[in-house]
Amino acid sequence: MPEAKHSNRLPRNFHKTFKPERQYIHAMLRYAASGKYGDHQAISAATGIPTGSSSGKVPAILDYCRGMGLIILSGSGRLSSQKIDLTPFGRIVLLEDPFLKTGISQWLAHLNLCSPLSGADVWYHTFFVGAVGLGLCFSRNSLEEYLGMTYGVDKSGLIGPLVGSYQEDAAFSKCGALSESKGIIHRKPAPVLEEMGFAYGAWMIQLMTDHFPMQNQVSTEELDAAAGWRLIPAWDDFLQQRVLQLIERKGLLEIDRHMEPWLLRPIAPLEKAWMTIYNDLV
Repeated sequence: MPEAKHSNRLPRNFHKTFKPERQYIHAMLRYAASGKYGDHQAISAATGIPTGSSSGKVPAILDYCRGMGLIILSGSGRLSSQKIDLTPFGRIVLLEDPFLKTGISQWLAHLNLCSPLSGADVWYHTFFVGAVGLGLCFSRNSLEEYLGMTYGVDKSGLIGPLVGSYQEDAAFSKCGALSESKGIIHRKPAPVLEEMGFAYGAWMIQLMTDHFPMQNQVSTEELDAAAGWRLIPAWDDFLQQRVLQLIERKGLLEIDRHMEPWLLRPIAPLEKAWMTIYNDLV
């Protein structure tokens, strides 16, 4: 699989072993919406996210929010003081599901975290590059060995909070993309439900915008090879077709089935698509 061009993924140890606690993600989104900016100490003081003089949870939560596609940082590099802005996804989350309690919010944040362009490197390698080799059920040792070969290191601890993040209610258990029992890790495909249609549609339009900005049509194979639209959610052929039918019914994508592979064309503006992601929640 070719390396993503212009990647800005988070390094493998960005999390400093901290999990993505939703209460702190909420606090960071509120901080971003306030228009304030400052260094990590200022963010900690304003949000209540713990941090110390040289380490703490603020940098990790800031990076989680960025990798999840909830915020963008102005300026270049990982500076000590940066302006934080909400993305269209982050704005609608703060408005409709500020504590990311729903499966919609958690699954979209997870999918973004696996992005080859701007996700987290360990997530990208586990859910995208290594997805076929690992399968849907694998041992913890197998994952550690795979990551060890990927990074050229021979030590444990490379998995970090990857698995635990999907098992704790304070984090992303509603999504539950990974679960572990007796050293065996199970990967759960993203659910294909009516209430997820607008969300998956917005995510796919975002992928097409990010990876193919000069094209008004993208083939299903092109989009998967570049962005993992079906590999990252672990959708087989049957689920792939169901997802596309669902998004098509929502009026977000037009699908040309006369071509092989099928061609996808967005028919909803990107920001408008993000505003619809909770439309089917009762």
